[in-house]
Amino acid sequence: MRDDEMKILKQAIVVALMSAAVLGGCSNKDTMRWKEQVWLSDGRRIDVDRYSVALKSGFPNSTDGPPIYQEINYAPLAVHWSAKSGVKGVPEMLSFDIVDGNAYLVVVNEGLDDFCVGKPKGSYLMSVYRWRNGEMGEIDQHEAPIARMGVNLSGTGNWGFRHADRPVNYLSWDDIAYVTGQASSGPPKLLSNFYKKRKSYAVCK
Repeated sequence: MRDDEMKILKQAIVVALMSAAVLGGCSNKDTMRWKEQVWLSDGRRIDVDRYSVALKSGFPNSTDGPPIYQEINYAPLAVHWSAKSGVKGVPEMLSFDIVDGNAYLVVVNEGLDDFCVGKPKGSYLMSVYRWRNGEMGEIDQHEAPIARMGVNLSGTGNWGFRHADRPVNYLSWDDIAYVTGQASSGPPKLLSNFYKKRKSYAVCK
């Protein structure tokens, strides 16, 4: 191999190695970890811990991509729940409440047709999880205090704050109200009202 060809080959190898190093140091994901203020049905306000991951798209300039992971924790009642993105996207956390010492989480994550198979007419498109004595279990929505629960979580709306001019490590009820289209004066709108406005695609017929 001639000297000039060897020189070109070496330069190409150096460029390739530098490109690999740059790309290896870049992530195609954004993460957010924050505390979120939750307005409970009994009027109390508590803080839960939230964590979320979303994709970034585009190169070399990253743009906002979809959420792919959601997590919620509430240590006093040993609450931990998480989910990754599936075929129909990442599950949306809608409501969290504490009633009679038990914690309840309402999540929306399925299409209506599949969900309603074997379900009574009028069932809401939701999955409900309960923590009792530190143990988590998925329960039928008719066993949960749905009638008193409200829309009090940001869901994936936290990503609306990713370009804020301040570090986003706490979302107050005012923030939650903003991303869910509610009045900051509260209280949170009831789940029954939420589903009433969406009965054509979120309530079993």
